[in-house]
Amino acid sequence: MITCIIIGLGFYIAREARDTASSGAGQINRLNAEFMESDKVMYDGIRVSGSEVVNVINKFKNDDLYVRVITKKNSDIYYGKNSKSVEKSTIDGYKTSTNSSEASYINPNGIFVGEVQRNENNVITGIVFTQN
Repeated sequence: MITCIIIGLGFYIAREARDTASSGAGQINRLNAEFMESDKVMYDGIRVSGSEVVNVINKFKNDDLYVRVITKKNSDIYYGKNSKSVEKSTIDGYKTSTNSSEASYINPNGIFVGEVQRNENNVITGIVFTQN
């Protein structure tokens, strides 16, 4: 009788340990995904200056990510590698965004609100900055 109780208890402990390990692995995977996206999600919902928007364009220019800037002057400018799939794109965004004679000029003193864009798989595909 005691042997059966000990064996049953052993199976119970093993099952609980497996469930706990599985749950812990899932939490680690979620935390890892959040950490990998932290440099992008930090712009979601915050107000930044135009000079910071230009820095973001330069920072992510080689990533598979677009940066869309909606200004009061020109409402639909896309920057970055992933902008191929979008109708309008600017290849050398950093240069054109800092040249005041260009239509894609971003006022460094302007205030913009950021928003992270995700696809159907919950992967970040772009960041949109809208001028206030």
